[in-house]
Amino acid sequence: MEKDWLKKQAKYYTVMVAVIEVLLFGGIRLLGTEAMQTPSLVGALFTLIFYVADGWIWYWVASNHQDYLPSFFTGTSVVRFLSALVIIGCCYLVGDHSRLMTFMLVFFLYYMVMLIHHGIYFMRVSNRL
Repeated sequence: MEKDWLKKQAKYYTVMVAVIEVLLFGGIRLLGTEAMQTPSLVGALFTLIFYVADGWIWYWVASNHQDYLPSFFTGTSVVRFLSALVIIGCCYLVGDHSRLMTFMLVFFLYYMVMLIHHGIYFMRVSNRL
């Protein structure tokens, strides 16, 4: 596959992730309560950092080692899930236990929206490889 096309897809994915994050964060900021602001910021930063890195690592794997893409997608799922558990665990240890359910629900919203986007986008792009 051409590296230019793959790089274009990685850039497009990065922009799409940023737009989705801005929309989610802005929506929660406008419509959510004060208790949702910190979980929203943590969720936005987690998904933005993780998925932008994921998109560029995908570009490297797809352009240099295309036969490793199935293993890459499996590894991405495992790392994403374990990272989310670590963040929720840290918030449990550090934060107020009465707000943990709110944190988990808001964080879960970010997690699921980006999980669905990731699955649909890379299923579509990988079918063209």
